[in-house]
Amino acid sequence: MPTAKKTTKKAAPKKTVAEKRTVRSTKVHKAAKSHAARMRSFRMYRSQEPFFTFRVSHQTVYWLVLCGSVLLLGLWVLDINQKVQRIYDQIDETNVIINSMPSPIAKKSL
Repeated sequence: MPTAKKTTKKAAPKKTVAEKRTVRSTKVHKAAKSHAARMRSFRMYRSQEPFFTFRVSHQTVYWLVLCGSVLLLGLWVLDINQKVQRIYDQIDETNVIINSMPSPIAKKSL
């Protein structure tokens, strides 16, 4: 008669403290499904409002103030430039007048 084989359980080798610390369990996180409609690539997307609609918002006011300040600073620089050019013209006029005057003749002393 054939004899039945005995199954023996092998003892698992004991892990050291360092080996126990290195083993970490990883958790798998699934991304939540978004219920919003997704835009697909290579397909036309229709916007909700037409492109040329005009609506005053905070950004409109911001850009108007910015444009106005840039224009005012530009006008101020032009005004300063004109004043400086007038001063240069006055200096040139006085130099022309001074250079056109006859120089005094030195008297000979006897």
